[in-house]
Amino acid sequence: MAGFRAVGFDLDGTFLSTHVDYSRLNSADLDVLRAHGIDPDSIDFGGAIKRPRAPILEWLKANGREGEFQGICDEMDAIFTEIETEYVEEARPFPGSRECIAAIKAKGLKVGILTRGSKTYAERALDVNGLKDSFDVIMGRDHSVYDNAKPSPMAMMEFADELEVLPEEILYIGDNVTDWQCAHGAGSHFVGVLSGSCKMEDWKKLDPGMIVIEHAGDVVHLL
Repeated sequence: MAGFRAVGFDLDGTFLSTHVDYSRLNSADLDVLRAHGIDPDSIDFGGAIKRPRAPILEWLKANGREGEFQGICDEMDAIFTEIETEYVEEARPFPGSRECIAAIKAKGLKVGILTRGSKTYAERALDVNGLKDSFDVIMGRDHSVYDNAKPSPMAMMEFADELEVLPEEILYIGDNVTDWQCAHGAGSHFVGVLSGSCKMEDWKKLDPGMIVIEHAGDVVHLL
């Protein structure tokens, strides 16, 4: 594989083995809505894999409560990060993750982390393992507008801007369908790993021609 100027990694399940209470994380925004007297079932999220916030704003506008939007978002963000960092000390690199960074940089490529987690969480998880300063860019969902976070291709486009490369010059490694959606939608190249939520049959069903590796660190053999 050639023609790349940067390699990007998803964090959880890809670069690091982490402990996050996803059951609680995935429902935290709904809990906040209910705490503010808003029935989540009254909001049309369009069947998105990750619930966007634009429909919340539209509901608030329609009900004369637009001024509450930022406060609700801030509350959601704080709870998300609290849940993500609860067990952050347990984060550990998958085999080959630590070693691959130097190998990638030795080829003259930039290296970055693009996660749906918050930047605070990502930096802490990496710092636990002395890896925070190894990356050119660490970008989380709070980089810009919430709805631009993965799986939106906008996340990859913003990631490319931060790396000072084009999206099609990025090779992105991830363990989840949302990682593929983000990369594919932006025109970036994608490699799936087997260390996280997707197994070989999942990747091949999504894209029969996809390159799949055991661990993220194995990407050096592709380069």
